[in-house]
Amino acid sequence: MTLRTATLGLAIAALGTPGFAFDLADVKTRVLNGLEGPAGASNISNQPIANAPLADEGLSQIAGYNLRTRSWNISGDTGIVPIHSHADRPAIVFTLTGEIFEYRSDAKDRILHSAGGLSLEEGDVTHWWLNEGPEDVRLIAFDVFSAGGDDMVMTETPEQQAFDLPEPSDAVLELLGLVDIEAHYDGAQGDGLALSAYRAVIEPGGVLPSFVDAGEPLQVWVWEGAVAEHRSDADAPVTLAAEEGAHLGGGAQAYWENTGDVSAVLFFGVVEPLSETEGVPQVGVQAHHSGD
Repeated sequence: MTLRTATLGLAIAALGTPGFAFDLADVKTRVLNGLEGPAGASNISNQPIANAPLADEGLSQIAGYNLRTRSWNISGDTGIVPIHSHADRPAIVFTLTGEIFEYRSDAKDRILHSAGGLSLEEGDVTHWWLNEGPEDVRLIAFDVFSAGGDDMVMTETPEQQAFDLPEPSDAVLELLGLVDIEAHYDGAQGDGLALSAYRAVIEPGGVLPSFVDAGEPLQVWVWEGAVAEHRSDADAPVTLAAEEGAHLGGGAQAYWENTGDVSAVLFFGVVEPLSETEGVPQVGVQAHHSGD
């Protein structure tokens, strides 16, 4: 996989002011990892984008786990994602629109994430989310989670077509952030692997080629605009419109072409060797470590 860098500005996610407009005393709660939070969800929904076994890529060091992408809507006026642990589920969450508070077991104060804010959910962190504002909040989330088994169950790999990747043009790709999977599991899983999140902007007429090698599964989601997805495992390109996505694996290659007249914004979740990210700037804005 080739080195990639980019320079797109992000809105700053700031540390929120302590204090509640929402009162935990009004809802059923539970305590996890020393943090108290709501036990139940309220006014939230998620849309599955892609979900695929990592064993299909021959990643024996993380067999029994899947790579998953979901988009979330947290409704205004006390939309709540209930308290939960990430001890067995590393994840990366990016705030697309609105403002939302995150309460974490590794931070003294709650954190205000605005558009462009990044949350790395790693180690034994426990957290919950609250939307106190009047506007809905949109999130895109990538995670690696146990699929309920340890055996490598290989699915059939689609036949690959003769395929040449074009050179990138009028496209910018940036690494938002990553989680060291091996460190997350204290060396028990994911030897040498990272869960990485990227964002790309493809201008009209621009092209972005795939930036992963075989054995590095990728999931793509279109946030704005639309692209034609050309794949080595398909006979013809397909259009991915806004809020549509796909999984790329099994050694397949692809490129994304903006055939429209507005910029296309894409997000990617990738499981890749941690070594591939060395020296690549991580431009996602994080706030939670400043509250320790």
